Amino acid sequence: QPAIYALKEIQAFLESNPAEIITIFIEDYVTLPKGLTKVFTDAGLMKYWFPVSRMPKNGGDWPTVTDMVQSNQRLLVFTSKSSKEASEGIAYEWRYVVENQ
Repeated sequence: QPAIYALKEIQAFLESNPAEIITIFIEDYVTLPKGLTKVFTDAGLMKYWFPVSRMPKNGGDWPTVTDMVQSNQRLLVFTSKSSKEASEGIAYEWRYVVENQ
């Protein structure tokens, strides 16, 4: 199933549930320039996009759920490709996420 269908389901969910937040981690094999952002745009998800510019730097705090809901920036998207942060504005997961055992 093409990704656009799953992303359109996410768009419908966010539209119907204005207080919910979704996080997506992408194991990124997309090589087409801007290919990933195009599919998110085509699915109508950019209006919910939490921008990299608002992500915490140097151990800073994340915004509260209330702040994210009020600003309607309720979709967090992370990629496995570090280059996509500069080229497409998609957060590189290991710059913002930690894993524990």
